[in-house]
Amino acid sequence: MASVSAEIPLQVVLSLLDAPQPATLSYVLKSLYLSKYTITKASKADINHLIAKINNLLNSKDNFKKWYGSHVVQVIGLNPVILTNGGSTFIVGLLKTINDTSVPAVTFKNAALALDQLISGIRGKPVLTRELLTPNLPNIISSLLDNLNRDIYVVLPILKNLLLKNTTTFKPFVKKFETKLVDLLLKNFNSFNKQLKKDICQSYAYLNLVKPTQNTNQGGQNVQALPDDQWRAKIFKLLGELKSVIVIYDDLVELKNEKDSAELLNQLPNSDAKDFIFPFLKVDLSEPISIIQISQRIEVLTQLIIAFLTSPTPFPLRIPLGLIIQSSELLLGISPNYIPLKKELGRNEDLKKIIVNDISKTQAHGAFILYHITKHYKKLVLPHLSSVLSSLEVAIPIKNDKGSKVIKINDDSCLAIESELITIIKTTLEILKLFQGLTDLDLINKLIDVSILFLQKRTPLDGLLDKQEVKKSQQQQQGQKNKKKGKSKDSTPLADILSHAELFEVEPPKETISIILSFFEVVIKRIPTLSPNYRIKIVKYVISTAVKESSTKSHVLDRTKKLLEAVVLYPSNGEIYSILPIAKRLLSNNEVLSLLTNPRFPPLETKFKPQLQNSAIEDDVEDEEEETQELSNVPEVEEKPIEIGEVVEQNIKAREVPIPEQPSIVFKTDEEVKEQNVLTFADDKQPTEIEDESSSNKTRSLEDDEDTPSKRIKIVSEGTKTVQIPADKIGQEEDSDSDFEIPNIEVDSDEEDE
Repeated sequence: MASVSAEIPLQVVLSLLDAPQPATLSYVLKSLYLSKYTITKASKADINHLIAKINNLLNSKDNFKKWYGSHVVQVIGLNPVILTNGGSTFIVGLLKTINDTSVPAVTFKNAALALDQLISGIRGKPVLTRELLTPNLPNIISSLLDNLNRDIYVVLPILKNLLLKNTTTFKPFVKKFETKLVDLLLKNFNSFNKQLKKDICQSYAYLNLVKPTQNTNQGGQNVQALPDDQWRAKIFKLLGELKSVIVIYDDLVELKNEKDSAELLNQLPNSDAKDFIFPFLKVDLSEPISIIQISQRIEVLTQLIIAFLTSPTPFPLRIPLGLIIQSSELLLGISPNYIPLKKELGRNEDLKKIIVNDISKTQAHGAFILYHITKHYKKLVLPHLSSVLSSLEVAIPIKNDKGSKVIKINDDSCLAIESELITIIKTTLEILKLFQGLTDLDLINKLIDVSILFLQKRTPLDGLLDKQEVKKSQQQQQGQKNKKKGKSKDSTPLADILSHAELFEVEPPKETISIILSFFEVVIKRIPTLSPNYRIKIVKYVISTAVKESSTKSHVLDRTKKLLEAVVLYPSNGEIYSILPIAKRLLSNNEVLSLLTNPRFPPLETKFKPQLQNSAIEDDVEDEEEETQELSNVPEVEEKPIEIGEVVEQNIKAREVPIPEQPSIVFKTDEEVKEQNVLTFADDKQPTEIEDESSSNKTRSLEDDEDTPSKRIKIVSEGTKTVQIPADKIGQEEDSDSDFEIPNIEVDSDEEDE
């Protein structure tokens, strides 16, 4: 019976490529991807035929066929046979599609992705790189640069990888690429997503890889520069340009009058204006919206600094880490809580609000630098720990009530800059992961209050209700004057707000919840000295959230479960309460909590049982061997003919019950000795007999009772024999010091009587 194969015949694929249809695309792509052996086993003619059909699709004037062929190249480019034979042909066809400005955006995108797939498949293979990729690289780079603005999200990552991996070939295009990057940094940089911002800044940093590596000193000698000289010099230029932008705030707030900020500002390097990347800012106080340019420019510069700090390079870097941390502390220190606004601003409240909002964004950019430094350089931040934590604390909006010494957070201001404060929380979270036992808890306490505020549901009802009450009072006064009662026209829109207020509540963002719960978990684990009041705030939220999730979703989410376990397993110092019973009830199947509520030893492994049995058997064998040795040491008794009478007597004595000695009687008469040593039966008329003892074992003296049992001579029985005691022997004493002795017994008396 012939075996059935799941491979798709190559002829079927070729026939589908002749007349491409949207319905057959998925079938063709799946066939080419799964049936790799079909192409590998195909003949040279069939492979060339397949490559020709795909190339015809790429060179077709029909945009659909170009789009179809680009998809096929992305999949078939994974096959080494096709890549070796048709890689160069596909690159030329894809570049033609990329340079065609008339093709739709979706076709251009697929062609760029297919080209990136081919480059990735060729790179790293010496022969293919030399024969296919290197000759086509100039055309590839030129085409992608010319069409960069058509789809930045797709083309820019390709150019970034080419700049990093093929630096020498990219050198003629560096100036053109830099111009396009600066244009992207200046225009609409804030509208891009995070990944594109990262790609733009990393691409700009990689431009410093192709700078000349040799310079000339004053003596005219060529000196070999270090690989990171250009990289390091660019960092100092960026810090100098950042300083020039921060100085603008001195016209808005009393920046230089604040001692710490002035010192940090003076420590930053100065740069010439000709080295600046961007032109000067134009800020007009008559147009308050122009002030936001300051924070936007600072964001671009901080993103570039982060790219220079975190981008992978082919050589080690010398980073001025302390100077960069000081720049971030300077950005965080520009706080309206501690640095007042200029008096020249007057009473323009709108202008003041825009300035405060712009400053809060600048503080978030400073925290963003610290976040990435802590994430990548880890414990190198610890020498600056105290100043970093103090700077982060400054960024939290606070209010000081009159007559109260307690400093509280400003709820309205915190909610207005929620995203900026979330960055502060993320930065603090990364710092707390590096060590344990923080003692200065002012920052942590404030962040806990901010976190609890952010976890609450959002609603504008308070302001609306206050406004409604004011309107109602005004209407009542007017009604009293007019003596008319009428229904308010404004009551209808607010009817649902008054009756169903909970329907207008908004849950906090999921990202905010995730970051805050992670922050709570690290605080519980890393800070055992946390104040009981702030710990109770966390515990209350965790329990209420777990109860809500258990009732609404029938299970507790993993993030809440981890936080519950942390609260139980990491009690604070001096904690006298425990939520273990509550947590166990919420997490009934949790193994960790089950171990705490039912402590138990781990079960013994089964492999120990046969060991115990074997050891018992070995002990029995050893005991038997010892008994055998003892019996072997007993002197042999001369074997004599066994008579029936002796056998009967031995059987009778075996059934006799020994009479225990009475410890109260110490001295016994001869008659008592006879009665205890010889037992008679009713049918037995034989003379009284006693057991024979060795003549050498005499009665001990009472003075020898202090001897221990180990010192006594062991008596070995030689067999039970009965003898008849002559009357004249009873009562005789030997020449011994003992007062009571057992008379001498003649062993062979029975044989003589018989």
